Amino acid sequence: MKLWITPVWLIIISLVCTGQQTADLGRQLDAPTPKAARNLLKRGVDLAGRDRIDDAIATLKKAIALAPNFVEAHREYIRLRINFQGRMDEVAAEYEALMAREPDNPVYPLVLAMEPRWGKKMARYKRVAELAPEWSWGHYANAYVILGRPFFMLVEKYEGKGEQILAEVLNAIEKDGSVDEFYWWAIKLQEDLGRIDDAILTAEKMGARNDLRPEGLRHLWRLRLIKAGGTETARASLKAELAALSGKTRDIKLLAAIYQAYVNLLKDSPGSGKVEQRIRRLDPAWYPERGRSNFMVYSNSSGYPFAVLSANRQFAIDEKLKKIVLQREADWRKETIQLESLLSLGPNPGLKRYIYAILFNSARRAGEDEAMIKYGERLAALDPTDTTPFARIAMVMANKKTDLRKALDYAGRAEASFVEFRPMKRPLDIPASEFESRFSLEKQQENHRRQLALALDAAGWVLARLGRYREAEVKLRRSVELNRAETTLTHLAETLKLLGQVDESEKIETELAAKLLESVQRQFIKRPALDFTLDSVDGRKYRLSELRGKVVLISFWATWCGPCIAEMPLFSRAYGKYKERGFELLAISNDDPLDRDLVRQFAQKHQLDFPVLYDNGMAKLYDVTGYPGNIFIDRQGNIRYFQTGAFDDGGRRLEIILSELLK
Repeated sequence: MKLWITPVWLIIISLVCTGQQTADLGRQLDAPTPKAARNLLKRGVDLAGRDRIDDAIATLKKAIALAPNFVEAHREYIRLRINFQGRMDEVAAEYEALMAREPDNPVYPLVLAMEPRWGKKMARYKRVAELAPEWSWGHYANAYVILGRPFFMLVEKYEGKGEQILAEVLNAIEKDGSVDEFYWWAIKLQEDLGRIDDAILTAEKMGARNDLRPEGLRHLWRLRLIKAGGTETARASLKAELAALSGKTRDIKLLAAIYQAYVNLLKDSPGSGKVEQRIRRLDPAWYPERGRSNFMVYSNSSGYPFAVLSANRQFAIDEKLKKIVLQREADWRKETIQLESLLSLGPNPGLKRYIYAILFNSARRAGEDEAMIKYGERLAALDPTDTTPFARIAMVMANKKTDLRKALDYAGRAEASFVEFRPMKRPLDIPASEFESRFSLEKQQENHRRQLALALDAAGWVLARLGRYREAEVKLRRSVELNRAETTLTHLAETLKLLGQVDESEKIETELAAKLLESVQRQFIKRPALDFTLDSVDGRKYRLSELRGKVVLISFWATWCGPCIAEMPLFSRAYGKYKERGFELLAISNDDPLDRDLVRQFAQKHQLDFPVLYDNGMAKLYDVTGYPGNIFIDRQGNIRYFQTGAFDDGGRRLEIILSELLK
């Protein structure tokens, strides 16, 4: 038998030829993009920013036809199809077909890998790196291959590969210096690796290009401020540079970058306002969010997914919404006014659903029953799959024994939605990979059990409050079988007691007490409480540090807060019971300083025997985001427990917290 051994020289020639082929492909792909194609891309971006989406897409198709390897045009086309039109499946199928037709073309797996909502990212990046390792985007793809994950992380997540990854990104810039994303990642990597001077040089290189100048300068301004430590001298220097530059340019993109620098780096409203006026004189239709877009997948309170597309004016509404949520007003009334003002701006159906969901949950936290009903009804009108709010409304009405017939109807509507499990159909604007991971059949079944348990609990508790104990028992037992939760166990124990089944009721009470204790202990924290001195309604001053050695409950409340007022009797009983054991309660009112008489009269009318204080910024200092806000401090002056919302379980949790801290 002969062994055929390939001569070494043949192997070398083969490797050289293969290397030459990949290098040639890289050079072909990195050939300068025709100016006409770049102009078409700019035109498409501008049209999209003016809400002429069909024209924008047609323009981008022309750019791609003229330059099939023009990655930025492909990406912009995909962004518009998804973020502006919601055509997730269509555009994915379009590029999958292109990839099947041209399996050796690295452009298609690249743009598929770069879309954050599609799967198979690492396999596609590897394919790009294999097909065109010498292409600029091939180096970009190889950076991901080296990293081993589809997203760049914090420096500690680079696992010692940061310099190697950076080398690939710098190679990409060397091959094609016209791609802003290459510079962005190079700067981020250099910053993460502590190479701020290198990052500045990269930003300068970016800013030296006419096509990338605005973005390059934005990076450069930020990096220089960081290097200078954000000193007033550095800020003044930047301000002077921005003022001089804005006065002599008519480039709207550059002016927009200057505007953002005033807003984000200098926090200078007068400066940004002047630049905005100058931009509007050049282009009256301009606004800061023009051309920007986003796509998010949310689930409603019943667990069903929905997509929110926001572009241009819709993106501006979405940004305002995020600010309201992040800077949450503790005063429910103020937050509601802010949120409702967004509805007058004409949000699209997805955004409107999201806004009403936030309004409903805000009203629920504040214990505003009428508002809960209003927003729950509007949610159901916008989204028939979202019936869980009705169960929550019914529960509140049952607790307060108000309009129980209507409460029973609400609970029935929620229960009817979950009597039978029906697998969800994936909405066409939600990617299959995301749907399969977030809404798998197993997760859907678990969600169904939880939602049905809640609906049965609401229906059972309403029936119990109506005196229909036998019917209530059936539903509550079924709810406990599905989800052995605190509220359902409480309702079942109470119902069984009323039915005369005392032994079983006491057994459940014992289990419930153990669950509550475990829950409280799990939520205990330990951090020093900030000291303060506040005036009380009786003219005395109270300093927190002077109460060291006692367990202190600080309750942030207001006369306009229904749940706050409802729990005052509970606090009075606890204060009377535990005061001699070293318990102190400070009720800090968040009412307007002009309403001090109102607070004093309230305390007198309700005969509050614990100190009632006027707030002077303590709610913000303690990061209170809703009322009531109850903070428990131990004898050593440490915050141990923080609860937003009233104690609506008859005082069980309050008793356990105090018992634990007063040991």
